[in-house]
Amino acid sequence: MNKQEAIETIKNIDTLNINDMIAGQKVDMVIKNQVLDLINQIDEPQKVVVPKFVAEWIEECKRSGWHLQKVLYNLDDDEKVGDWAYDGNDDLIPEKVDMIARAWLDGFEIEQEKLYTVEIPDPNRSDTVTFLYKENGKVFIGNDIFLNEIPNYKWKKEPDHQLTESEIKEDFEWAWQFAKEVE
Repeated sequence: MNKQEAIETIKNIDTLNINDMIAGQKVDMVIKNQVLDLINQIDEPQKVVVPKFVAEWIEECKRSGWHLQKVLYNLDDDEKVGDWAYDGNDDLIPEKVDMIARAWLDGFEIEQEKLYTVEIPDPNRSDTVTFLYKENGKVFIGNDIFLNEIPNYKWKKEPDHQLTESEIKEDFEWAWQFAKEVE
């Protein structure tokens, strides 16, 4: 339903005529829930979900005063956006162009990045777990020792131990092979 259809429907809702005792005027009243139900049926543009780097690029283009045509013409100005928007044959992917246009016009939501835990295996220490963790925006290697020699995997549920792919690869590219997606 669009806005005009909603207006026409509201005009046709049954009204209750009551006399306003204070002002002495006749008042037409409608049931609030009927009007609210109609408003909820009005089509609204759905926000598209885009990767964080695309969202940041769109915002930067808007701050720079670009218009949509310039944005769509210059998708490859940003390497990550270009890699995302073009296929392997240097052809634009129509769905990606449409997503950027919709995001520009209707707004967007940022795609939640997948999170991973990284446990670095040590076959010589069954009582120790070595892992990557984040502290103050930096990623470090840490470990935990288990006195009863049974590894405790509670550390995987702690937010500081759940990292994005880019956080892992920034300083620990070699550790990516041990990454496991958080469930």
